[in-house]
Amino acid sequence: MDSKVERDRVLSEAEIRELLAKIPGAKLQMRTEAAIWLMLATGCRVGEISRATWSAIDLAGRVWTIPAEVAKNAKEHKIYLSAFAVKWFEVLKTEDGCSDWVFPAANKPGEHVCVKSIAKQIGDRQRDGSPMQNRSQAVASLKLRGGGWTPHDLRRSAATLAGELGTPPYVIERMLNHQQRNPLERIYQRQSLEAEQREGWRLLGERLELLTGGAFNVVPLKRTA
Repeated sequence: MDSKVERDRVLSEAEIRELLAKIPGAKLQMRTEAAIWLMLATGCRVGEISRATWSAIDLAGRVWTIPAEVAKNAKEHKIYLSAFAVKWFEVLKTEDGCSDWVFPAANKPGEHVCVKSIAKQIGDRQRDGSPMQNRSQAVASLKLRGGGWTPHDLRRSAATLAGELGTPPYVIERMLNHQQRNPLERIYQRQSLEAEQREGWRLLGERLELLTGGAFNVVPLKRTA
C-alpha cells in the first residue's frame, strides 16, 4: 500500500458493518476487539488507548483524560465518552479490572500492552498466504472491500463520520487534539468547546451503535467530497 492510499484511507459505513461481521472469524483477543471499537468511537491514537489507565477514565462522568505524557502533541486531552464508548470500557473493566492498565500486558505483570501489539494483530489478519510462525492462523480474516486498513485509519474514519453527522471541522479538530495550525488561533482561541465536543461524540457513538447493533437497514450517510 503506498503512503498516499494509506494516508487517505477511511472505512465506509458499509465497511464498518463488514468489519463487525468478520471479527468473530478473526479470533481476535477480546481486548483488541474492544480497542477497535473504542478507536472508532473516540478518535484516539493506538498509542493512547494502549497506555490508558483506569485512573484516567471516569465512567460515571463519561470523561477519559489522556495525560500530556501520553498525548502525541504533549497536551492533556479530554475525550467526552459516548454511551457506546462507555459500554466497551465497561466490558474491559469486567474482563480485567484488577490492573491499573486498561490494556495490561499478558506476560508482563504491571505493564501495559506493547503499543505495537494491536496494529500487529490487525495486520496479521490482512495478510495473504500462509500464517507466520507463532502468529495468527486467521490470515485475511479482516480484509475489507476497500483495501488494507490500520488503527490510525480508524481515527481518520471517526473524524470523517463525525463530520458527516454534522459536527463542524473546528470542533473535530479539538476532538482529535490537533494543534491549531494558525499561531494566532493557538493564542487567542483557547475555549474548550466542551459542549460541542460532547455532542460530536454523542452523535458518533449513536451512529456506531446503529451500525453495530444489528440494524442492517440503516440508511447510509451521504459522503461529502
